[in-house]
Amino acid sequence: MNAPFSSEHPYWFVRELVAAWPDPIESLGFSYYRYLPQSLEDPRKEFNVSTARFLDPIEMSRVLDDTPHGCELAFHSQVKLARGRVMHVPLIDMSTGSPAQLEKLRPFLGELYSRFQWYSSGRSFHGYAKTLVDVDTWAATLGALLLANQKGLPPTVDPRWIGHRLIAGYSALRWTKNTDYYLELPRIMRQQFLSHRHPE
Repeated sequence: MNAPFSSEHPYWFVRELVAAWPDPIESLGFSYYRYLPQSLEDPRKEFNVSTARFLDPIEMSRVLDDTPHGCELAFHSQVKLARGRVMHVPLIDMSTGSPAQLEKLRPFLGELYSRFQWYSSGRSFHGYAKTLVDVDTWAATLGALLLANQKGLPPTVDPRWIGHRLIAGYSALRWTKNTDYYLELPRIMRQQFLSHRHPE
């Protein structure tokens, strides 16, 4: 069985973070979900993947293959460490297709901004930070992202995504394209499109 994700897929970014994190990570959260536009419902089958299985691309291909028909696979921000400790990978679901809009998040994210890698998701961008944060910092970051949306202007960050994620207690971003609603698989944005990014 081949590796499930191209070299441009966010799997490899998260894999690098998990492999290098100094504290042992026991498992990562995922779900199979059906997208319901403009709905309060967020139907998902949630499950955990052990770190050993996650780090093996062949094993992750099986997770991908098990995605039910008409559903998508989502990566969750929530990871479980030893002794029941929970931390989060900061994630962002943008509402804009303009790379220039990403810079608007810098004042709201502070030093965390420089840790983000951006991926084109078709209509907008997904962001993944190369760090783990505690639950309080995760929630505060979502609040800061909501404040980044300016009154009277189209939202920069998807406010409905923030609402769903706060209710669920974790962030989630799509890793597949199995349905017609989405335009493409997430793929990394190259540096020439992100010249405003500061190096870590």
